[in-house]
Amino acid sequence: MTNKSEFLTCLEVLNKSSDFLRAKGVPSPKCDSEWIISSTLSKKRMELYLYPDEIIGEENLKEIRALIIRRGKREPLQHILGNVNFAGLILKSDKRALIPRPETETLVEQILHRVPSSFDGTILDMGTGSGAILAALCYSLPSSSGIGIDKSEKALSLASENLQALNLQTRIKLHKLDWHLPKVMDKSVDLIVSNPPYLKAEEWEKAENEVKIHDPKVALVAEDNGFSELRKIISISARMLSSGGLIALEFGVSHADQIAECLSSDFEDIEILKDLSHYRRFAIAKKT
Repeated sequence: MTNKSEFLTCLEVLNKSSDFLRAKGVPSPKCDSEWIISSTLSKKRMELYLYPDEIIGEENLKEIRALIIRRGKREPLQHILGNVNFAGLILKSDKRALIPRPETETLVEQILHRVPSSFDGTILDMGTGSGAILAALCYSLPSSSGIGIDKSEKALSLASENLQALNLQTRIKLHKLDWHLPKVMDKSVDLIVSNPPYLKAEEWEKAENEVKIHDPKVALVAEDNGFSELRKIISISARMLSSGGLIALEFGVSHADQIAECLSSDFEDIEILKDLSHYRRFAIAKKT
């Protein structure tokens, strides 16, 4: 995008922005430009094409230009916009916690297919981060209650803001807690869900800059080829879940067989499920 003073139509700004991001190697240049421009103009993305010849004012043009430049430096779109749509909820998103991924929405959907809408139990989210999974589940299960634990104060502060915005703060409690401590908590729960760190170190090294620079590494990478945190969570779940309670996990693409074996001692009805890209990504099982 150029810095000189000029009159530009909506379509011209979109094309210039897309070309700029494409040259910077941004994976989805046109889509990201649409989001930035529509957000700045307070329009829906489709409206950019309904009024392509509309002249964009100087102040809006300056703001769009600044945001496009940030995206060109590979700052995540969600951080630039300040929010992310996750499972139909608008959540605040910034560098305090991992950006909720679209594939994790599939885990939420799979849980909701297996839990009745009248579910009135307690959900424990281990490594709650932004609070996305827990918020989505409790929002869809109005009789449920939730507990979110994380060892990051920054992540918990973001989760708290999201729960407040969704008016879920009275039903969901957040606690700073490291699940490597001898005891996580005394009470039993009815559903444990987790999207823990599961990347191998070499997988993180190969990740896009949006991930390597802007997502907390501690929320992504685990020892033992990415399996150490998953093993610990399964062990804790075997002790904390009530009989018949569910565990639901997201894991790495190479972990499916290990997950099934690790769950087999204390769980039954073990399901290994695929994500939208057809990778084995999720496990749901019932406590015996």
